[in-house]
Amino acid sequence: MPDQLDYNRLRSLTIFSDLDKNEFEIVYKRVFEQSIKKGSLLFVEGEPGELLYIIMSGSVEIIKKTKDNEKMVLATMGANDIVGEMSLIDSEPRTATARTSADSVLMVITKQKFNEILQSDPRIAAKILMGLLKIISRRLRIMDKKIEEIKKL
Repeated sequence: MPDQLDYNRLRSLTIFSDLDKNEFEIVYKRVFEQSIKKGSLLFVEGEPGELLYIIMSGSVEIIKKTKDNEKMVLATMGANDIVGEMSLIDSEPRTATARTSADSVLMVITKQKFNEILQSDPRIAAKILMGLLKIISRRLRIMDKKIEEIKKL
């Protein structure tokens, strides 16, 4: 189980920012820590997704295959970033591959644990989903800006 420092960091993240202390405690009991070596695959494009990762330390590259079967790094995520969030929302295959680009410590929430929260307290799940929507919305806005910059070239 994560330590007190990790507890406070997790509680401050956007995904959990709408939860009160008691609600966060319910979620915190369902999160586990995983240490991963540099170069390890977290998930592979096309495979089913069951895990959401919160990066506590280290970094994770998000990689997409091109039509020529080359690999392109779309983003490098660091401390306090979340990867694999779509797996809690839908049952679609992973849209990209995630690989650690440094030794990393991750907090993990399984889809099964999230579904337990959803069934036992839909209000908590709704708040987490709202946090995820904020994160996804922020990412879309960043991508929109990048697309606009590319159009200007």
